[in-house]
Amino acid sequence: MSTPMRVGVIGCGHVSDEYLEQAANYPRQVEVIACAARNRAVAEEKAEKFAIPRAYTPEEMLADPDVELVVNLTTPTAHTEVTMAAIAAGKHVYTEKPFALSLAEADQIVAAAAAAGVQVGCAPATFLSGAFQTARKTIDDGWIGDPVAATAFFTCRGYEYWHPNIDPFYEPGGGPMLDLGPYLVTVLVNLFGPATRVDALTKRVSKTRPRPQGTPRAETGDIEVKVSTHDAGNIEFASGPVATVITSWEMWASRLPYVEIYGTEGSLSVPFVTESGAEPLVRRGEPADLGYVPPEPGGGEWIEIGMTHRADTLRAVALADMADAIRTGRSFRANSEFAYHALEIMLAFDQASRRGEHVTIGSTCERPDPLPTVDAGEPVRL
Repeated sequence: MSTPMRVGVIGCGHVSDEYLEQAANYPRQVEVIACAARNRAVAEEKAEKFAIPRAYTPEEMLADPDVELVVNLTTPTAHTEVTMAAIAAGKHVYTEKPFALSLAEADQIVAAAAAAGVQVGCAPATFLSGAFQTARKTIDDGWIGDPVAATAFFTCRGYEYWHPNIDPFYEPGGGPMLDLGPYLVTVLVNLFGPATRVDALTKRVSKTRPRPQGTPRAETGDIEVKVSTHDAGNIEFASGPVATVITSWEMWASRLPYVEIYGTEGSLSVPFVTESGAEPLVRRGEPADLGYVPPEPGGGEWIEIGMTHRADTLRAVALADMADAIRTGRSFRANSEFAYHALEIMLAFDQASRRGEHVTIGSTCERPDPLPTVDAGEPVRL
């Protein structure tokens, strides 16, 4: 690349620190020149913390001709509005998940970007993490035979005990499927390619959740819950595998795996440390598995296979990949087609539950190219 993409960040909330810290790992691809918030004082504080030269309101940032790509870190209910405004200003956009709150909104974004000649990308970058890229290479290289099934579980008790702005997570566009689901669904599409149908049961367990004392806005009373808080279902993929998925904010603790893939010759498990996973384990089929009483769950010889990709790619790798792709004229991995397909899969969980039937997925996407492998200590390659 001749020059890095000049980036402006809209939204200076909880997750912005991670993006701004990690963007510094990709100086050849991106340069953050501005940040913006509705309250400019918040943007000024963030700009001072990260030595960003310009602090704006969102409208001021979109009027700055030097900003080429906008990173949209607003709350889910504002994603579409901010993305559309940035597109109208002639900016490329990388938005936090979800891509939109509905397929109708997603259609508007895709059409507007095409008309404006700009690109739109979407988080999460989980599928580009070292753990999941290593898992993909392991599967593609045939270590567990042909993939047949998968499980993907991401559960907790909710965010109100620590998150500074919890209410949007219980509004439309929130809930565990649209907030936690993207980490799982994008990983599965990266491993298997596009999905064909979904069946599911989803449930809103309570109409309100208590707002813990000592947390932001505790004095305002309970949180109104407008979304399902427990989602369980299955995704069938065009390439053959079926994945069982649970996302929940109703579980105090579990011993469920994070992501596991089951093949004709063995299994692969990616443990949870963060949403980016940890070093995968492989277990080939053993004679004891064929006995009347098979080994207990987790039994047998699970082998640490070693990472083939950097473990510290984190959130900004997809942004860097997008910037590099725009500069060099290639396609990027977390593109709008990929994000749209993932969104349709996630929205299908509630649809399937309401209708009591399988929901056919109408969109498709290309399976993203894998990241090149690297030796220990080498920089990330795009």
